[in-house]
Amino acid sequence: MSLLRTPSTRRALLRAALPAGLGLTAALGLGLRPGAARASAGDRRFIFVRVFGGWDPTRVFAADSRGNAAVRFEAEAVVRSLGDLRYLDHPERPSVRSFFEENYAQSVILNGVIVPSVNHRACENIAYTGATVETAADWPTLIADAARDRFALPHVVVSGRAMSGLLGRSSVLIGDEGQVGRLLDGTLMSGASAHTDPLPAEVDALVEAHVLGRASARALEGASAGDRALAEAMAGSLRKAELMRELGDAVRWNTDGSFESQIDLAVDLLSLGLSRCATLSYDSLTWDSHEDNDGKQSANFEGLFAGLRALALALAEAPGFAAPSLADEVVVVVMSEMGRTPNENSGKGKDHWAHTSALLFGPGLSGGRTIGGFSDLFYGLPVDPDSGELDPGGRELTPAVLGSTLLALGDVGPAETLPEYTPILGVQA
Repeated sequence: MSLLRTPSTRRALLRAALPAGLGLTAALGLGLRPGAARASAGDRRFIFVRVFGGWDPTRVFAADSRGNAAVRFEAEAVVRSLGDLRYLDHPERPSVRSFFEENYAQSVILNGVIVPSVNHRACENIAYTGATVETAADWPTLIADAARDRFALPHVVVSGRAMSGLLGRSSVLIGDEGQVGRLLDGTLMSGASAHTDPLPAEVDALVEAHVLGRASARALEGASAGDRALAEAMAGSLRKAELMRELGDAVRWNTDGSFESQIDLAVDLLSLGLSRCATLSYDSLTWDSHEDNDGKQSANFEGLFAGLRALALALAEAPGFAAPSLADEVVVVVMSEMGRTPNENSGKGKDHWAHTSALLFGPGLSGGRTIGGFSDLFYGLPVDPDSGELDPGGRELTPAVLGSTLLALGDVGPAETLPEYTPILGVQA
């Protein structure tokens, strides 16, 4: 069934309605409160940027280790300070410098995050769920699931691997090549190996009504609780499809895999109030820099931070759902699943390392600071949970501690799937 045939003016109409204080459902005539001056923690939303392959913290984040002779840094790298935030500047990475100059006041660097593995897939599980099992949901799914009744598409995975665990009800995978957009406009069917012509509009409507009717009937008359739950889920999915059809081209569904198109889709979904969380990917095979670490990591960080600058600008320009702009309500979380060894191998590369860094920027953060650090052996150092300051008797920055911190930023209580729940309250403003 084709689900999306709407005029190109719908985006302009919805965008015109939003600055006047109308959310998505108000623009569609359903009524909603106007946005507040600043989003509360319960209204805070999140964009997660995954950097798969293992970045090298010594290129940008590990500025406090610059004088450590046991760690290989670039000769041209210079430590810069903006408030209490310290980063490594390099002439080949002007976008890093520009990003922090523009956004340092709402940025926090977390150094010494410990991901106890050196296997990409295992590290990805641990870094984003705090666990090794596939049944654990990642942080954006947990945050979105806590408010799933408020959002049609609570967590949207725009690009990358879906890690929803047992909470698939709250996570939607768009597809790296915009498969959802192609499904909605009918082009996915026309490109299938077994070509199927679209149904006439009147037949299409009858089929859709019949399927929805059967789902509703089974939800009421199912022979078992499982049967009824399945039918209810199907009916709910069809209702969401109807909403997506009504949105028309107000949402730029057709991503091409580029980071820019991922930003466009995520901003649309959050601005229109469809989603609480979105996951994007900034992927490159050369992040896994076992050879030529300097050249590969430098080019990747320059491209990543150019993309983060574009994301920050897009959030500032987009109408918010509970605040004037998305920049007032969206926290961006940028992380790789592992780090790189402190020294080079024989191929001038760096291998897998279980200690890494993360970057947060957005509202509600005690911005302009670096939290955590690395020891002389380039291991992560513990911090005091209340202040975020280094403390030998404090907590290690494990993924579970990072996840706890993000849940607290979103006003979400402890999750059963977390092995520990100790938020670093010092991250919060």
